Amino acid sequence: MSSRREPIETGLTSSVVYPSGLFSLEKDEVYPYERFAYNVLDAGVYGLHLRGLPESISVDFTRVLPGCSPWSINASVSVNQDSDGRPLSFTLSTPEFAPAIFYMFAAIIISDFFDDDSFVAFKDDPRKLGERIQHFIDGASAGVRAYRDKGLAHAIRAGYEHLDLSILDLQNYADGFDLLTKQIAYHEVAHAYIRQFMRDQDTSSTQGRAFELIADLVATEWLYNVMVRNTPDTEEYREFRGLDTYADTILTNSLMSIRSQQAGLILSAISGAQRTKGPLSLTGSKSHPPALQRYQLQHIHLYTLIASNFSDVLPEENLALVGQDWSERMDMLVRSGVIPLHDLEDSLDLLHCDTIETAADLIEEHNVPELRRTVEYLRATRENLARVLQKRNR
Repeated sequence: MSSRREPIETGLTSSVVYPSGLFSLEKDEVYPYERFAYNVLDAGVYGLHLRGLPESISVDFTRVLPGCSPWSINASVSVNQDSDGRPLSFTLSTPEFAPAIFYMFAAIIISDFFDDDSFVAFKDDPRKLGERIQHFIDGASAGVRAYRDKGLAHAIRAGYEHLDLSILDLQNYADGFDLLTKQIAYHEVAHAYIRQFMRDQDTSSTQGRAFELIADLVATEWLYNVMVRNTPDTEEYREFRGLDTYADTILTNSLMSIRSQQAGLILSAISGAQRTKGPLSLTGSKSHPPALQRYQLQHIHLYTLIASNFSDVLPEENLALVGQDWSERMDMLVRSGVIPLHDLEDSLDLLHCDTIETAADLIEEHNVPELRRTVEYLRATRENLARVLQKRNR
């Protein structure tokens, strides 16, 4: 994959703060932190420059996030402001063990979810996906136990050893990890990009949830740009990817992007279970909309961008293939229990429908250029959901 854009010259600096324990580990054990940091800085410097914000962003893997354990599946961005409230710099943080957990997830879940043969096995017996998820959780739990006893370096090694991961596996799992962490990094940087500098302070619950939807949509736009829109139409690129035509590369990159969003939905369900200490869950919270609602809006936005901009490149049968692939995988996620049926109902709650309308209002208020065309769609979605709810409640 390649994203060609003009380099940015800036006198500002960015930095990465690594836990000291990483420097006793091997390349594949350190890679999750290095690549995640690169994705944050890559999106951060470019995105902040576009919005006229300071291109100064740091990545800190050592901060203790409020309400989080060192192994929480989470990330957060904060802003450093001057006395007049103007932003000076930004910091994106994750719990210390989180990037390694993301890599284990990519190795155990994403690799099989992306593989066509493994997916057929999941489709034939959805319980097999549940078994893979449990295997991943067991590996992460082995790491957590080691973290409690001996610290981060031992945690990473214990998780890898439980899952039988070695440096020889890195090339097989790097692309899936990269796509997953791009989405996480893009989402957090997008909070700064849309000038949401007062997160969880003077923001109402509805506005806070709406900002999450907006950050999701900006992140989707950036994922589309990197993975699909900027795909080179060159023989060298096609040879590198092992593909024959430009249409093949667009189709392949589109499928990877859509599948990566679905993989992110699986991670959200696991994160929900971690948060509630219960079964897989996509329920929302005071500050976050239901993960299923968030995913549905992301998918519609990504598919619309692909279908509307590449209809002259992708034959109708290829677009139909994209839709069929998505539908089969979503069906499997429902049958496997990754998407609990009660969470389907939760995403239709009137409270969460109001969040969509608020998101449309905030896009206009904050003048988010990439999302101007989504305002009308979001408001129409809110109205359609309200009608559905009214009929259901009669």
